[in-house]
Amino acid sequence: MKRFLFFAISALAIFAAASAWLALYPGVPRDLGGAVDLDRTARRVSIPVGDDTIDGWVFGGTRREVVLLFHGYGRDHTRAWRYAAFLLRAGYGVVTVDFRSSRVHDRKPTTLGHYESIDAEATLEWVERDPALRRDRIGVLGESLGGSVALWLAARHPEIAAVVADCPFATGARAIEDATERWAHVPRWPAAALARAGGRVLTGYDPGALDAIAAAESLRSRPLLFIHALRDDRFAPEQARDLWRAAGAKDEIWLLPEGHNQAWRLHGAEYERRVLAFFGRYLGEGTLANLGEGARSGAAVSAHAVASLARGAAHRVAGAAHRGSRKP
Repeated sequence: MKRFLFFAISALAIFAAASAWLALYPGVPRDLGGAVDLDRTARRVSIPVGDDTIDGWVFGGTRREVVLLFHGYGRDHTRAWRYAAFLLRAGYGVVTVDFRSSRVHDRKPTTLGHYESIDAEATLEWVERDPALRRDRIGVLGESLGGSVALWLAARHPEIAAVVADCPFATGARAIEDATERWAHVPRWPAAALARAGGRVLTGYDPGALDAIAAAESLRSRPLLFIHALRDDRFAPEQARDLWRAAGAKDEIWLLPEGHNQAWRLHGAEYERRVLAFFGRYLGEGTLANLGEGARSGAAVSAHAVASLARGAAHRVAGAAHRGSRKP
């Protein structure tokens, strides 16, 4: 019996250690999703972060506005090319980076916000100093972890004029809780608490600390576009609803039936129309006028749709997302 307990405990410890390692250092595929790889045509830069650096990829654009693109957990800058392509066609400058938690050499652990927010702030500071970028206004588009970091960054920097957050999480703690249940398919208790404690012990930073809700509350005077999926296999759509409310229930929110960060892949034309209409309205004049009536009208899901989500009527919200939307 003692031998059995010894082997059982040892196996559990090995499993826990392996799971923690995979969570902190997930695989990072080149996830183009059908987009053209822009690596060779971008200007490659090195951005200082304290005594370290991060790699950046830059396009100057023909407009005076620039959009920062931040990838999510377990992805790198190549994920941004799906968004960069249509932003570049519209004339925007584009800057994207590899968070240090996604680079190949001297990789940092994924901290769900600590290292990633420092990297995002360093990127913004570099953009503001770079003489080659023509910029009057700065926007940010981030997906998943990158979306939550984008909200955090905008809350600290009023020079960011507009933010698109695609499937962000409300807090790091809720991200861990939802992911253990929806993605890892294990009970959130005690798995989420153990994962959070393990991350704190192994990295020195609390992976549940990033609070995008508090950031959204400070962004009530700035425009935000929330995108989320009703069948998201990472974060519950209630997280997007809570962010929308925290920001004053004034903003645009687009709810789709499909999974995590799949809106561009499955609804590319509509995604591009909505994002370009949003940035055209809030980053500068000219883009919106060239998009046509479809883009101008396809801006938001109604407040009724969000209320329906709160009541659990997902099928009605999904139907509304396909039929078009109104201002909330």
